Amino acid sequence: MTTATEKLNNNMDELRKIAIVLYKIMVIQTYQYLWETYFKSGTGQLMIPSEAKQKLSYSTTLSIWPKEIKTIVLSNKKDKTNENEICLKFTNGHLYALQNQLKEYQQELNIKANNYPGYTLSIQEIIKIYIEENLNASLYKKIQHQVALIHYDYHIRALKLEYLRHKPNEYQSQLMKQICQSKYEQETSEQEYEFLKQQIAYYNLPSQSFECSAISHHPFIDSIQNLTVREALKKQFKEVAIQSRITLFNIYLKSAEDQRQEYKKKHEANVKKMDASQHTFNNNEKLSSTLVQLINERCNKISQRIQCIYKHKLESFQSKSN
Repeated sequence: MTTATEKLNNNMDELRKIAIVLYKIMVIQTYQYLWETYFKSGTGQLMIPSEAKQKLSYSTTLSIWPKEIKTIVLSNKKDKTNENEICLKFTNGHLYALQNQLKEYQQELNIKANNYPGYTLSIQEIIKIYIEENLNASLYKKIQHQVALIHYDYHIRALKLEYLRHKPNEYQSQLMKQICQSKYEQETSEQEYEFLKQQIAYYNLPSQSFECSAISHHPFIDSIQNLTVREALKKQFKEVAIQSRITLFNIYLKSAEDQRQEYKKKHEANVKKMDASQHTFNNNEKLSSTLVQLINERCNKISQRIQCIYKHKLESFQSKSN
């Protein structure tokens, strides 16, 4: 009986060791996905023309290194003339290190799997599914989000380069910057306002009521022996706490709403300026339909990027709240 129990325990221990190695492999593969995306962006392979849903007005074969890579690589480099080569070497080195680490873990897995009696690919698949759902899910979502942002950043940068390719004058260049900046501010303030409303809605749930909070059981109040006095103080304490929270939430909302309206008006004013630039007789301030289209497309990508960020923020907030 003892021998059978020991054998079972040993088998379980070996399965745990296999699961740990599988987890390490899946983590490495997840980071490989991220760094391969960095590489594709920097070598002009991020977008596959045949997979594009619609014809784009700008090139998608440009080599654009993500700002994360440039920040790491170029922060300590005085000579930045060979920026592309430096970034490529760094990214390739990181991918090479990840691949070597992956090979080590795969060899370790093969040894452990071969030494485990009755181990099959079906068992391995069950373990992988468990890891995906319980251990690796948050990391994979985080990396997916980072990859999505790399795509948005690529489009935003490519649209700017296409705009510059048309050799805009100083006024046209500044107008593009102003409109894109005001779009960023307008969309951010809009998303921040909506995110704040979601947070307040959560904190107004019954599960977040005063009775469920830590402050509802203050040591000083709980130490009062007289029941009548204790209950009266507790009631007063509750009323003050609830009213303070309502007041604070209203201040937050009012501030967010004011900022939202301010940035909305600012962007609308810039859009009117752009529209007027199409019909002006002043050649210095005139914008062609091509330049207007590029500005609008860039603003759309900026909006989509910010929406992606706040969608991820909301999902993270909701998962932590559950």
